[in-house]
Amino acid sequence: MMELYGLCIDTDNAPRLAAFYEAVFQEKPVQEGQHYRFEKAQLAVYDPGQVHLSKDKNVSVMYTVPDLLFECARLRRELSDLAIDSPPKRRPWGAFSFWFLDPDGNRISLMEQKADAPS
Repeated sequence: MMELYGLCIDTDNAPRLAAFYEAVFQEKPVQEGQHYRFEKAQLAVYDPGQVHLSKDKNVSVMYTVPDLLFECARLRRELSDLAIDSPPKRRPWGAFSFWFLDPDGNRISLMEQKADAPS
């Protein structure tokens, strides 16, 4: 059986993206050169050199949180230039979520975890 090990976002500015995700996850990354790993979030950002950022993004990184409105307010306070893609709302498929963009334009989706869902 395959299991997701994590996700790595290639970027042309790893320190900038790492600082952004440090505020989002409230976790200090493990840094090895231009590679920053957020262990609990299972996310890494890496500048391998000569990265050409694509304007079109086709992936959304999703995380569950216990209190979506709390996290939305916290991120708005801590990241004054937070690019909100969609404010907190109930989606047609039932998820209560908040979408925002990282500095490279990648979409991050926070969804409120249902009380009866396993953690």
